[in-house]
Amino acid sequence: MAKIIALLNQKGGVGKTTTAINLSDILAAQGFRVLGVDLDPQGNFSKVISGGESRFESNVMSLFSRENSEDISKLIFKKNSNLFYIPTDIRLSRVIEAGLTLSFREHRLSNHLDKIKNQFDFIILDCPPNLSLTTTNAIVAADLFLMPVNSGVFALDGLEDLLSALNEVNQGKDLPYYVFRNEVAKPNKKINSAIDEDLLSIVNDRVLRASIRRSEDVGQASFMYMTLSEYKKGSVVINDYKALAKEVKDFFCNTISITKG
Repeated sequence: MAKIIALLNQKGGVGKTTTAINLSDILAAQGFRVLGVDLDPQGNFSKVISGGESRFESNVMSLFSRENSEDISKLIFKKNSNLFYIPTDIRLSRVIEAGLTLSFREHRLSNHLDKIKNQFDFIILDCPPNLSLTTTNAIVAADLFLMPVNSGVFALDGLEDLLSALNEVNQGKDLPYYVFRNEVAKPNKKINSAIDEDLLSIVNDRVLRASIRRSEDVGQASFMYMTLSEYKKGSVVINDYKALAKEVKDFFCNTISITKG
C-alpha cells in the first residue's frame, strides 16, 4: 500500500518541485514503484518528468471536475519501469476555482488515490505555493508532509501559517511533518546557522538531517527537462537526495515493501 508524501510550502521558489522530481527519481531507481502527482497549475513537475511536454489531454484536473467520474488509472503516464506520473497544465487553475463550491471537495484526491494505492510504494504530491483546493486535498491525503526551506531572506515566512493550516485541516491530529534545508550554500555558515536556529524555534525537532546543497546542476537539469540523474549522473547533489530518501524510508520504517511490477 503506497505511502503518500506531500511537498508543501506557501512560498514559491523554495524547491518543492525539484525535490518532488528528484526524490521520485531516486526512489524509483532504488526499486520502488513511484507515482508523482502534479497538483501545481504551473505544471513544472509534469514538464520535467515528461521531457518537455506542456499540455496533456488527460491530466489531474479531471479529478477535480464537477462530474467526478474520471477513472484515475487512465490518467497515469509511464516514464520508466518504476516511475509513473499524473500530469497537469495551466488549465487546472480554472478547475480549482470552479471546484470551490463542490461537496466533499477536500477529499476528492484521497478518494481517487485509494483506488490505486496498492499499485505503488510511494505517491509523491507536488503542491502549489498556496493553500488552494489542490493543496488542501493533498493535506487530507498525505501520510507525510515535507517542507523545503531555502536560504533566502524571507525563507521562513509563512511557515507558521502553513503549520496552522495543517492543524486546521487535520482537526488537531498529530501531524507527520518535517522541514529540510534546500539550496544550502556551504560557505555561508553564519546565514545557515541563523536559519537553522530560527527553524528549530518554529518546528522544534522536526528538522531533517538531510539537506540539499546549492548547485547549478539542479537548475540546469530542470531547464533541460531532465531529472538530475539523467542530466549528470556524477552530480554530488544526487547524494543529498539519496540522504533525503533514506530519511523518508526510515520514517515509514518497516511499513513499506517493494511492489513487484
